[in-house]
Amino acid sequence: MATGIPHGTIAGAGALRGPDDTAGPPTPRPGGGWTAGRVTTVVVGSVLALISLGLLGIGGLLMWADQALRQDGYMTTGTATYTATGYALASERVSLSWGWLLTGLIGDVRLRVTQTDPGKAVFVAIGPADRGAAYLSGAAYTTVTGTGTGGLVSQHGTARPAPPRTAGIWIAQATGTGTQTLRWTAQAGDWMAVAMNPDGSPGLAVRADAGVSAPWLFRLAVELIISGIVAGALSAALIVVPVRLASGAR
Repeated sequence: MATGIPHGTIAGAGALRGPDDTAGPPTPRPGGGWTAGRVTTVVVGSVLALISLGLLGIGGLLMWADQALRQDGYMTTGTATYTATGYALASERVSLSWGWLLTGLIGDVRLRVTQTDPGKAVFVAIGPADRGAAYLSGAAYTTVTGTGTGGLVSQHGTARPAPPRTAGIWIAQATGTGTQTLRWTAQAGDWMAVAMNPDGSPGLAVRADAGVSAPWLFRLAVELIISGIVAGALSAALIVVPVRLASGAR
């Protein structure tokens, strides 16, 4: 007497079960969610992205300056006309103390000075700032505080300095009629440039410009741009990978 359910019947019942009868809650993908490590990585990547933008911006600016301001191998200010009723036109104290600038970015300094009266000679020189100030001490002269004619400061005095060619304090000098070009290899220290009448007499009017050679400027610009690109690629990886892991993307 057969009292059990045939084996085939049990198998058939199992085959009639729908997927909803056995489906449980969805299993979360392993590795999802934000961890402290992933948050930190995204923050580091964001900071690196800002650094990348800064490097690219500075590199682009330096490349533009190298191309736009360079004339005959020098980055030159505009030519301006300066006048002085006293004995000299003198620059402000210029401090050169960053060795990497002197050996890398700044090469030679060039001054070009011309008397507005083409028949008159002009004396132009560069010397230590302290000795230049001592030489002009007590004399009336004009300090040039910028690259335009708006930055002139008159220094009052009654003493007459000795003719500049006899001062013995200059490390580079030029004198004569027409445009006088003075070139000097930049050195660390505090410096002053002056323009005077060769005999030391008062009153002069000159046209002048200043320039510097920057042999490594273009190379520095390229290196900064390349560094910016590398930093940008790394920042993208540091941001994208944790975001994908946190979202459970495969």
